Amino acid sequence: MLLTLLACTGPSDDTATLEQPTFYEDVAPILADNCWSCHQTGEIAPFVLTSFEDTRLVAGAVADSVVSRRMPPWLAKDDGTCNDYEHSVWLDDAEIQTIVDWAGGDQLEGDPANAPSLPAPQATLDDTTHTLTLTDVYSPAFGNELDDYRCFIIDPGITTDAYLSAYEVVPGNPEVVHHVIVYVPDSPAALADAYARDDAEAGDGYTCFGGPNVGAYMAAAWAPGRNVWEYPEGTGVPVEAGMPHIMQIHYNDTGSEQGDLTEVRYKLVDEVDGLLYPWFLVNSDIAIPEGKANHVETQTTRLGNYIGNYDFTLTAVGPHMHQMGTTLKATAELGDGSEVCLIDVPRWDFNWQFAYELTNPIEMAGDTNVTLECGYDSTDATGTTYWGDGTQDEMCLLTMFSVFY
Repeated sequence: MLLTLLACTGPSDDTATLEQPTFYEDVAPILADNCWSCHQTGEIAPFVLTSFEDTRLVAGAVADSVVSRRMPPWLAKDDGTCNDYEHSVWLDDAEIQTIVDWAGGDQLEGDPANAPSLPAPQATLDDTTHTLTLTDVYSPAFGNELDDYRCFIIDPGITTDAYLSAYEVVPGNPEVVHHVIVYVPDSPAALADAYARDDAEAGDGYTCFGGPNVGAYMAAAWAPGRNVWEYPEGTGVPVEAGMPHIMQIHYNDTGSEQGDLTEVRYKLVDEVDGLLYPWFLVNSDIAIPEGKANHVETQTTRLGNYIGNYDFTLTAVGPHMHQMGTTLKATAELGDGSEVCLIDVPRWDFNWQFAYELTNPIEMAGDTNVTLECGYDSTDATGTTYWGDGTQDEMCLLTMFSVFY
């Protein structure tokens, strides 16, 4: 789509040219705020967008990606119709139109003196108390696949029960580390199960598509763009003394050198005012028939029947499905009868696993009803698809980052 210029008795060609967006004045500020953290030298994106020359080479692809909302990789709709989130890189319609107009027009450079600065170096975590580090350099096993999902069992050396209040993920090879999620086994039996899976495979760790494939709760989640995550002041995720953790890393083949030594740095505290517990709201009764381009599974859950009649504050949500997933929406009916949209994902992408921090946390109780609606495309499936951890299985899940006082 080109910028609409006045027709008939419109302006001269010179005036029309001046009305077109330029890279450094109009496009680069959008890219700097939303894209440059990944699309710069040494990061995971396959090309850089930090200069006019580099961006012009891929202008058409950039325009197509933002129109389809494949990029920036922010799945939750953030246009005011559902919710508001911290650190959002959702482009509004005007920003998308500016990029489209520039890519489809004369691709004017503008004045390089007006170029925005590169993003500041990632913040680092103050007061690190414990660290999860891979034992050895790991070389992802891609083979015929572009992705490798690997779980590593690591003992952070926690000697007394404590609370995780903040963390920093430091990817050892930012060009291949696509996302990192840390899980805490929920029982000794779950830990033994993880060790059995590790022992059954050669090398360090075990294959773990979708999750750790054992009973566990999420403690930390990361994707490119933000390395340090701080939980709300006075809160923390409980971590038990002596319990090893499971670091799941999704590697994506970008053709670079493959060795990785990722680490996760923890800030643990001894006391908190509120217990932050990430728990999973699930619809495990899904049954997706084959050959359906737009199949929807919906379930409404009264939270009191699920986790007990507790009051809590919802601070963030994390949607999760597998590769048939297309859409996900969650709404809550509060005890006073009011309804609030928790998250609306119009285009699910399994490759981007995020937690979305609510700008305005929501007070909930046992009488809150949450409706979880998951859409799927089973066009290529054979037979009915059910809930499960495997590549050919599916899920309908929302991680609820909840503070209990």
